[in-house]
Amino acid sequence: MSLSDLEKMKLLRPKSEWTGKADKSRVNLILASLTAAIGIAGCVFMIMGNGHFLTWMGLLMFAVSLIGFSWTNLRGVWKA
Repeated sequence: MSLSDLEKMKLLRPKSEWTGKADKSRVNLILASLTAAIGIAGCVFMIMGNGHFLTWMGLLMFAVSLIGFSWTNLRGVWKA
């Protein structure tokens, strides 16, 4: 897809508004990193649990982090 195609579909800003700098992300980096770390820890717990208690704790941690990570990133998009 070419630049002219994107301009025709109105997916680009007008050239007069181009600054050459990317917009800063509105996603809370600390919260996104924390939820990602909890998700990774949950995966490790699921492996270490071998079907027992730690597996279910890891699954719970992963589910909570997946919801939290999605919510955090969607909130950053909605603020735009």
